[in-house]
Amino acid sequence: MKTLITVRNAIRKKGEMIFPFKHISIIKRSCLCVIVSAFFLSNKSHGQIIQDIAGIAVTAHHKVSFKDVPSESFLSENKFQLNTYDAWLGIPPFEIGKTSVFSNLNYRMMDFNYDRNSIQDANRIERIHEIKSVIIIKHPLSEKWSILGIAMPTIASDFKKSVSFDDLILDGIVGLSKKFGRESNLEVGLGVHVLHSFGETLVTPGISIDYQSTDKKWLAQFYWPRLNVLYSLSPNTQIGLAGSIDWTRFNLKNYKDDHLKEVDYAQFSTIHGGLQVHQRLVGGIWLQAQAGMGLLNRYELFDTHQKTVNDFSASNMAYGKVTITYRIGRK
Repeated sequence: MKTLITVRNAIRKKGEMIFPFKHISIIKRSCLCVIVSAFFLSNKSHGQIIQDIAGIAVTAHHKVSFKDVPSESFLSENKFQLNTYDAWLGIPPFEIGKTSVFSNLNYRMMDFNYDRNSIQDANRIERIHEIKSVIIIKHPLSEKWSILGIAMPTIASDFKKSVSFDDLILDGIVGLSKKFGRESNLEVGLGVHVLHSFGETLVTPGISIDYQSTDKKWLAQFYWPRLNVLYSLSPNTQIGLAGSIDWTRFNLKNYKDDHLKEVDYAQFSTIHGGLQVHQRLVGGIWLQAQAGMGLLNRYELFDTHQKTVNDFSASNMAYGKVTITYRIGRK
């Protein structure tokens, strides 16, 4: 929810590397736009994410607690467990002349469960919903080169109040992709990304790399901040590595915290890394299992001027993820 983080300085307290969650998430979207465009609309697309055109996923995290929280806060010494639920569905692509258009719809719910639910706190994050539509346009310039365009309007809200334009995040990118190799088995995308949310407009670059070996055994994808590497043990079984930065930014409808500071919106983010196994069940239906750790978890509150009001870190949390998808393309 498939999760703007404020990557501030390169190194933060406790010697941890700090990724400005705010800007990392923006980079994430930039790269996501480039890679989705390059993968989905390519005539010889090898992108694993794009081939999984529909699916559902559940991610469960080990119970952890927030760190560096004021003692008077509800979050202090109150462990929580995060469960994430995802669903996505692709809409059949169509063409206007040589221009291809594809769109899909994604839904994510982040559910936070606390040991002590009876205590109320304005800073508490409970359940966040994210609905995202992805509209991708690709126009070929030549056999190897294509122009990419994408729009990703997103609504993120806790739905405690009616949804408004304040819950809308406008996201878009324009870029180029090029295929390499005799079999076009390597594709690289570059683009310029613009994101507008909560009165802030940011422009960032994006890059994607998608590779499949000529013997069809290896599949590798990298686009900051996502890594996906798979090796085919057989036509029905794949194993590999997975990594990503997941975040959700959402409107809080404005309130004042315990210190009377105005809070306008919040963001929760985590960096996932682990091992994955894909097993074909029948036809195009695949079962995917993943296990690893969620690192550098942060819950950040911002005011109307995009300045941080509170920044809470959380302990590392082990996670497990199960996904069922319908896959096209490679069998």
